Amino acid sequence: MAIKSLTLEKALSRLLGLMGTRVRVIVVSEEPPGVLATFEGELSTGGEMEHVAYPAGNEAFVFRLGGDQASSFVLERRMLRRAFLVQSTDERPHSLRFYLGVGAVLEVNPVERGAPEPWPDS
Repeated sequence: MAIKSLTLEKALSRLLGLMGTRVRVIVVSEEPPGVLATFEGELSTGGEMEHVAYPAGNEAFVFRLGGDQASSFVLERRMLRRAFLVQSTDERPHSLRFYLGVGAVLEVNPVERGAPEPWPDS
């Protein structure tokens, strides 16, 4: 597995490029280690949040997952600046990893039928 740093623009572009793709989103605590949340669905929309007051230059983007149990997640601009592409050594699609703050990570993994669970075992 190789991890490559992404610029804010490339991270946002890669996320938007996953629109229409089924993804598994996993939020992991690094200390103590463990999965905090996991949800799955088709990445259906993404864009800048409106009607939310954020300090200048730190807007937020909401991404929605469609499916049986629709859900969403929010990434602030500062989180998009701490984005990484996780390149698998096998044939699985690349994942996106975002550091949310001290000790928390959100990973977006494209889902392939029959593929092994990507995080935290990868």
